[in-house]
Amino acid sequence: MKRLLLTLAIYSSAAFLMGADSDRRYNEVGNKIMCSCSCNQVLLQCNHVSCPASPGMIRDLSIQLNNYPKDGDVLDWFRHTYGYTMVTEPRSEGFEGIIWIVPRVVWALMLLGAIYLIYLWTSRYSRPVPATSSGKSTAPPPDPRLEAFRERARQETEL
Repeated sequence: MKRLLLTLAIYSSAAFLMGADSDRRYNEVGNKIMCSCSCNQVLLQCNHVSCPASPGMIRDLSIQLNNYPKDGDVLDWFRHTYGYTMVTEPRSEGFEGIIWIVPRVVWALMLLGAIYLIYLWTSRYSRPVPATSSGKSTAPPPDPRLEAFRERARQETEL
């Protein structure tokens, strides 16, 4: 009797989990497809009153989820049947794969550019002033007008 109850519990939990997996898959794929009624809403969230498109598209979604084991194949079917603009997530291969690559490449180039710019700024101000053969610095003499401002800044900041 215990063995029968245990077997029944295992099979019922497995059936429950399989149903949860199919519901999760249905929601994930359904939220990547736009409704074709021009309401600009996701298929499973279309609240267009008496929508002419969503019932048929939801029926197609259920049928294709049973026909295709991979989500990408279902989305490709919707791209082929309803058009590329109906699927909100671009494919990761082919020309649409560029959408996944370009932002990362641009971000990396901007990061490298910022690092190079910081390097240029720091190297410009940290270089020693070259000396002439007589040992004197080639830096121009300080402007006497600026000395008054420097002295005033020292007094005001108490440095």
